[in-house]
Amino acid sequence: MLAAMRHGRDDHAAADACLALLEKFGLVDQARCHPMMLSGGQRQRVAIAQQLLCSSHFLLMDEPFSGLDPLAKSAVCETLIDVSTTHELNTIIVVTHDIESAIRIADTLWLLGRNRDARGQPVGGAAIQEIHDLAGTGLAWDPDIESRPEFRELAAALKARFATL
Repeated sequence: MLAAMRHGRDDHAAADACLALLEKFGLVDQARCHPMMLSGGQRQRVAIAQQLLCSSHFLLMDEPFSGLDPLAKSAVCETLIDVSTTHELNTIIVVTHDIESAIRIADTLWLLGRNRDARGQPVGGAAIQEIHDLAGTGLAWDPDIESRPEFRELAAALKARFATL
């Protein structure tokens, strides 16, 4: 409610917006729970809802899958896919080391790596090393992406690439 009200909604509009997102994310039964009473996946979905309430169409997330069990991770991935495909203006930038989850939710994947000097030695900062257009290759928004050979091949290639970043 606070996030919605800080974004300029009155009490009634804030309550309606909160209820709509709680329903969308399957959290209506937990609406009155203290955060300590929620699972990790539920807390992540609440955080996503909170950010949507105060930023409309833009989410920036840092390691949203860390510390989640496989079921919670799957639920958060589904939530992010749902949010990203609900409205054409919705933009989500996720920074993560979880390669499989990144591929699963992305339409474009940027692989970052350390900057290097002329001798190949690491120097300060990082830069985009590779760009993968998952939408262009047909991998984006596929509910069965994990069963596709292209998914496994890309995940393996990215994991192998980590040693050289």
